[in-house]
Amino acid sequence: MVVRTHVVSCMAALVGVLATLVAGMSPAIAAQPADIVRITGGYPVSIAKIPVKDPMTKYVAGALFEPEGSGPFPAVVLLSGCTGVGPDFETMRRVTTSYVSKGIATLVVDSLTPRNVQSVCEEPKSVEALEYRARDAIAASAWLSRRPEIDARKIFLQGYSHGAMAAIRVIDANRAPARPHKIKGVIAFYPWCFPETKFSVPTVILVGGADDWTPADRCEAIADKTNVEVVVYPDAYHAFAMPGLDMIYLGHRVAYQETAALESQRRALALIESLIK
Repeated sequence: MVVRTHVVSCMAALVGVLATLVAGMSPAIAAQPADIVRITGGYPVSIAKIPVKDPMTKYVAGALFEPEGSGPFPAVVLLSGCTGVGPDFETMRRVTTSYVSKGIATLVVDSLTPRNVQSVCEEPKSVEALEYRARDAIAASAWLSRRPEIDARKIFLQGYSHGAMAAIRVIDANRAPARPHKIKGVIAFYPWCFPETKFSVPTVILVGGADDWTPADRCEAIADKTNVEVVVYPDAYHAFAMPGLDMIYLGHRVAYQETAALESQRRALALIESLIK
């Protein structure tokens, strides 16, 4: 539910500076050639592969960024919007920079490129992708938990739009009674909410009051508010955390709003810090 790279004219300038941006995001993994899988965007060439059980691919791509030191670090699995990690690169860069400065590792997961999928913004792809993206999030958390520098008890999911829906799906008690690797908490930016969802771990939902694609009132209508806080930014549209964006896409307004973007990320960090003490 975020915009494709090739249709976002206002994002075109970003493509030319991706290499410069990534210089401040030194990856924690120096993969051998056999470990390389494709990833979209300005991420380093050496990307780790995360094993998944899926008929479409054996692996998804992951770019891991860590603080200085030996850890063990808390970690956040970052799940992009419906056009993948390329268009969300600048959002991920900002979030990663913030978390790493606070001693928190991040893992950016690309579920789409290894499956040769460009977009899952429309049905039926969006529905199908929720299933495999949720499984990918579980696989990514399991992969992280096996790394000695990561604290396996403090792994979080943070998703945007379709990625937020996948993150919520992982921890919805109605859908998955048992998970092999426990998630500590979830941060969900502008997901399509389901009122019947039961949140098994602490979750914060961050949504725009002016969002006409994933409306805030669906999130406010969640029946069981146990473990979930819904924060509405009254004047914010869909994709308010995506810098440089302001357009109509698939009939919906998608636009960056700096105030909402900064305040929502502060809330995300606050949730994580409250749970890792």
